[in-house]
Amino acid sequence: MKASLWGVALTYVGAVIGAGFASGQEIYQFFARFGTSGIMGIAVAGLMFGILGYLALERGRKENVGSFGALLGSLYPRSVVRVAEGVTTAFLVIGLGVVSAGGGAAVHQLIHLPLLLGGALTIVAILVVAMRGTASVVRANSILVPYLIVLVVLVAALSWSHPASGPASSGSGWLLAAFLYLSYNVFTGIMVLLGLGRELASRRQSLAAAALGAIVLSALAYLEHHALATTAHPGALPMVDIAAHLHAVWGILFGVSLWIALFTTGVAEAYALREQYGNRLLWLCGATFLFGILGFERLVALLYPLMGIVAVMLWAPLIYRRNRGVPGG
Repeated sequence: MKASLWGVALTYVGAVIGAGFASGQEIYQFFARFGTSGIMGIAVAGLMFGILGYLALERGRKENVGSFGALLGSLYPRSVVRVAEGVTTAFLVIGLGVVSAGGGAAVHQLIHLPLLLGGALTIVAILVVAMRGTASVVRANSILVPYLIVLVVLVAALSWSHPASGPASSGSGWLLAAFLYLSYNVFTGIMVLLGLGRELASRRQSLAAAALGAIVLSALAYLEHHALATTAHPGALPMVDIAAHLHAVWGILFGVSLWIALFTTGVAEAYALREQYGNRLLWLCGATFLFGILGFERLVALLYPLMGIVAVMLWAPLIYRRNRGVPGG
């Protein structure tokens, strides 16, 4: 199977976009609150998403580095790799727990199922897609991510003419915020692109797929930034609030987008684990729906800042590697 450029790009987008992005909370915290300076932050983050995405695809394509363990092993000593693999695996498993907890909360809000039941259904759906391999992962993202894109574009367009009442002046710290956002979100994206790189035939395809993904991510972030500029005091789910203000149906549709965003992120995390360990470990991950007992918000507050730190371990092997006689491609 050779994946299409658009399919790879959408899978990258799906891996990066989580509930924080879909809800608008991430874009407000990292960009919109800095006013017009936040737009420059979006440009910087978008450029880095393109560069790191291209490097990850090329490592997978040229060197058959299809898992995070192989990537870490290309730079770090064996003793360090074992520790790094353990930490990365732990964060991916915990990440699945966060996704299932968030999925349970979203399902509860939409159709009032019990939290744990909604979480269990979410994690089962994620594992079924991931276990079916690359083609299934790309197909799921090719179907679901366009829904997210269309919904963000429509809601942003419908609120475009509203006067800005949020922050309009430039603020300090926007560049640091842009890099924190990148580190915070690129973690899963890098790992899923390593496996997808093997499905591309040339460097030009890697460049095109990474560029497409980065452009879509940047455009969506800009549209949310503009929409959030119309909100003086954003709540916990600012884009959902904007959508619901336009019409109750838009609010429900945006609520569905939160589940989809969690689902696509979870698929990327499960796919990374599958590439490293095979399907057997994934069955054990089904128990992560029990993380819902701790609550989605508490898990996010604990996990996401740490995940941004761990992501740096994956950047270094992409940008620098030991001279090991890398074959051409």
